[in-house]
Amino acid sequence: MRKRYHNPLLVAITGGIGSGQTTVAKMFEKWGAKVINADLKAKEIMQKDREIRRALQRTFGNSVFFRNGRLNTKRLAELAFKDELHTQKLNQIVHPRMVSYIVDEMEEARFSKRYPLVVIDAALVYEINIEQLFDAIVVVYAPLDERYRRVRQRDGMSKQEFFSRVDRQIPLEEKRKWADFVIDNSGSYEETEKEARRIFEKLLRLQTKKEKQGVAIN
Repeated sequence: MRKRYHNPLLVAITGGIGSGQTTVAKMFEKWGAKVINADLKAKEIMQKDREIRRALQRTFGNSVFFRNGRLNTKRLAELAFKDELHTQKLNQIVHPRMVSYIVDEMEEARFSKRYPLVVIDAALVYEINIEQLFDAIVVVYAPLDERYRRVRQRDGMSKQEFFSRVDRQIPLEEKRKWADFVIDNSGSYEETEKEARRIFEKLLRLQTKKEKQGVAIN
């Protein structure tokens, strides 16, 4: 019989563009955690939520949608990240709804009692002030030059666009100070996996402690 978890540990895995937080989140998922990707959730909302789509069109114009109605994410990024004001406008449109959807998914995962850890993979945990939702926050760290190399290789992003996005995020060095756990992702995949597994086991022990302290009866 499958073990049931009445009080899963709520964990945020965060970092910055190119730091590798999603790589670590996928490791956690492989080891049995429920992972909710905030970036994918935001994109889903912008594609499907009619109210959000109307707000994007009013704010950024018709060019952010293709003729077939699909969101032109590349064009939206060009407009939204060109200055801080436009970034704030995008965040004001998308983030409240995104957080609402994420909380709903977290609750659904919690009530399923299937997962010891419910994990949110989100770059902007501190930026949108949702850190209080979690029992533990894991920051995935990598040096800035290595982060740029990865993003350039992965997305073909220019140096100017990369640093424009970095400037819209809280410095990773600050996030490291606030984190409960830090995973250094500056080395090889195997080194990161070893460190991630060590943190994962610590989180499982915290979940066991949480489970013993009080079982939710539903």
